[in-house]
Amino acid sequence: MAVKAMPKRPNFTPIETASGWMVSIPANMTGTGKRERRFFEDDKQAAKLGKRLRAEYASGMRGGVIDAGLARMAADASKLLETCGLSILEAARIVAKQFAEAKGPDETFRERFDRFTRANEMRWSARYRSDMEKIPRWVGSAFMATQCAVIGDAAIEAALRANGATSPETVKARRAQVVAIMAAKDKRGRVAPPEIMTVKQCAAMLRACQSLAERHAVALLLFAGIRPDGELGRLDWSDVGADHITIHPETSKTGTDRHIPIKPRLARLLKGHPTAGPVIPPNWQRRIQAIRKTAGIASKQDITRHTFASHYLAAWGEDATKQAMGHTQGSTTLFRHYRRAVLDAAGLKYFR
Repeated sequence: MAVKAMPKRPNFTPIETASGWMVSIPANMTGTGKRERRFFEDDKQAAKLGKRLRAEYASGMRGGVIDAGLARMAADASKLLETCGLSILEAARIVAKQFAEAKGPDETFRERFDRFTRANEMRWSARYRSDMEKIPRWVGSAFMATQCAVIGDAAIEAALRANGATSPETVKARRAQVVAIMAAKDKRGRVAPPEIMTVKQCAAMLRACQSLAERHAVALLLFAGIRPDGELGRLDWSDVGADHITIHPETSKTGTDRHIPIKPRLARLLKGHPTAGPVIPPNWQRRIQAIRKTAGIASKQDITRHTFASHYLAAWGEDATKQAMGHTQGSTTLFRHYRRAVLDAAGLKYFR
C-alpha cells in the first residue's frame, strides 16, 4: 500500500529581494486562496510576520484542517466574490453584521450591546461612551450572556446589585443605561456631528508638545489616523517602518491588521523616532489632555481621526482610505462618520 507523502512544511524565513525583505505566505493561509508575498523595508518587520505565521501554522490555522466539501464551497464563493473586490472573510463579516442587526428577541444582551455601541460610538460624547463601556462590568458576565427576550426590570436590578450597585440612586442611574441598550435608543441629540480640525488647531497641537516623544505621538494621531483610545497605547515603534505603519490584530480595535502609508509630512515629523518600545511617552494621558486643551479640542475625542480620514479621502480616494482606516470594502462607516467637505488640493497639502 502506497504511503501518501506529507505536505512540505512552508518556510516563513524572510528572503532579501530587490524590492525588500519578502515573506511568502502559502495559499491555504491567505484570505484570497492564492499565494501571497509580503514585502518589508527591514528584516525585523519581515521576521515578526514570519514568527506569527509559524505560530498560526503550528496551531492548525491552515487549509489542511478544512473539510474537503467546505474547501470546495470556499473556492466557489471566492470566484463569485472576485467581481465584488471582496475576500471571503470580508463578505462573511458583512453578512454576519447584517444578520446580527436583523436578529430580534434571540439576541443575547452581549450581542445587542455590541451592535448598539458600534452603531453609536461616533455620535456619543467621550463621557457618555465611557459610561456605556462600563455596562458589562456593572451587570456581570452571566447577564451579558442572557437572551434579551427574558430580561425584565427585576433581572436588571438584581444583576446591578449583585455586581456592586448598593444605593438606590446608583441602581436607578445604571438601570437607565441598561434599558437604553435594551430599547436600542439612539442618543443622537447628545452631541453635535463630528468635526475636522483647522490648520491652526493642528499646528497648535504640535506646538504644545513639550518633548520629541510627545510630538511623535501627536503626529501619528493627526497624519496616520491611529485611534486615540487603545490603538495608540498598544502600538510599538517596531511596527513603524520607513514607508508604512503595521497595525497588527492585537493592536487594532477591530482585531484585524492593516497598513497605513507614511506620507511626506508624517515622515518628517517622525524623523529620529525610536526603533522599538511603546509609542506613547510617560504620563501621556495628562499630557495629551493639556495638548488637546491648548488646541481647543478637549471635548472632541475622535476629531484627529475624523481630520485624517477626510483629508485622506480627498487626496487618495475611497479604497485607499478604507484600507488605511481598517474598514472593509463594503463598509459605509467612512461616509456616515468621517467624510467632510475637503478639496482634493487641500487633502494633498495636508499630507505634503
